[in-house]
Amino acid sequence: MTRIQRILSILPRSLFGAVALLFVVTSPGYAQDHKSLGEFGDWQAYTYQQGGGERCTMASKPLKDEGDYSKRGPIWAFVMHRPKEGATGEVGFQMGYPIKEGSLVKLEIGGATFDLYTSGEGAYAWREDEPKIVQTMRAGATMTVTGTSTRGTVTKDIYSLTGFTKANETINNACGVS
Repeated sequence: MTRIQRILSILPRSLFGAVALLFVVTSPGYAQDHKSLGEFGDWQAYTYQQGGGERCTMASKPLKDEGDYSKRGPIWAFVMHRPKEGATGEVGFQMGYPIKEGSLVKLEIGGATFDLYTSGEGAYAWREDEPKIVQTMRAGATMTVTGTSTRGTVTKDIYSLTGFTKANETINNACGVS
């Protein structure tokens, strides 16, 4: 087992998606290690091997990010399948800053609102909300993610859901998720 695999095996579920995606996107061997499944509107889909199993992920960056800040790290939304671990449809957001401890991040899609729990710089859907969130994302046009940093700065990120359904179908097929 490699050092990275050992680290990833002990991470709690709430950190797994963001750490895995960050590792994936910033890896020097990214192009060789990942198979693009295509770009669908504003979403990208790909697969890769990690921890002895295939991962199927789709990700997008916001169209617009708002807030009174001078510097912010990478921002993105993702849906991930880890079928070997029995995890499908994991929904998360990389906020680009440390989130205020004990706070929730708010996800709005059309008239639907969801509270996301937080850890570090990530915001994650509760497992029981994930299927409803994915269905709402498939039917929506845009989504807004609102969070508060440890410094008290409120941010509002607006994502396009154009291409979400096709990207979701693509990763579902690639990982055998129905």
